[in-house]
Amino acid sequence: MTIYFPSQVVLEVTSACNLSCKGCAIHGPDRFVTRQTGPMLEKFWRTAIAEMGSWNRELNLTAHGGGEPLLHSRLKEILQFAKSFPKLQAGFLTNGMLLDMNWSEFAVSLGLDWIGFSIDGVSPETHRIVRKKSDLDLIEKHLLDLLSVRERTKAQKPLVTLNMVAYEEVANQKELFVKRWLNKVNNITISHYRNPPDSRRWPIVPSERKACFLLWSQMVIACDGRVGLCCEDFNIDFPLGRIGEKPLIEIWNGPEISKLRKMHEQGDYAGHSMCRECDTWSDNIVHKTEENQQIGCRMFHKTSQTEYKPL
Repeated sequence: MTIYFPSQVVLEVTSACNLSCKGCAIHGPDRFVTRQTGPMLEKFWRTAIAEMGSWNRELNLTAHGGGEPLLHSRLKEILQFAKSFPKLQAGFLTNGMLLDMNWSEFAVSLGLDWIGFSIDGVSPETHRIVRKKSDLDLIEKHLLDLLSVRERTKAQKPLVTLNMVAYEEVANQKELFVKRWLNKVNNITISHYRNPPDSRRWPIVPSERKACFLLWSQMVIACDGRVGLCCEDFNIDFPLGRIGEKPLIEIWNGPEISKLRKMHEQGDYAGHSMCRECDTWSDNIVHKTEENQQIGCRMFHKTSQTEYKPL
């Protein structure tokens, strides 16, 4: 029997958030997630990270989920523990509101592998519309402070990535956004917007359906310790198990997900309600590459987003 190991683990250290963003399934105006929100208990995060470290395999630990990770009062301790295992790469996605100079200096000194910022455009006015309670000027200050600390210390890490969601309110700011940050950060993505909870569809999808790579590569652990089916299982409607009940690797190779992998291998995508109308299976496919000489970047178009890199 083949034993599968994930290459990425999404560890939702908290599902609480300090913003209310338009497209958020948990905190947005059209939110539909009903599971309890709050911080992950130590018995869950410490057990999970210790087991991941014991696998002795390269692994990307993504310390965020449906909330703002900086709201977890022990996030520094969580990241320090993760970085004590040489083969764990750790980082998190943040809205940037709380990532002050103290946090920037900590991240650089720890050698945190990456930090991603969710920033939607270049206008504070429209930013507040799509990301309610946000302050773009403060977020940009925090981002620039992090970049300055990294430059001052001549550190290579953390890699800094930006993601903008192309809501209709900010879609006309895409080019300005890329121009503003292209030569300052390591990577920029602009994501398509999907209206929750009705859609798991993306605008451009290959015609030939294939097995979803996430079933073999990405483990998702909610803040209450339950292992979800995948990143599209926002409400953890299809839990595979819980930390502490069994080792994570047993859960990851358990009967529920093994059955679904076999269904995908056999082309039975309609046999599970989560997969029947979902396009995320194609999100690792680059369907078009082009250069934009005017902006000075190379663009990689995927199902859910376009990635921008300097020429």
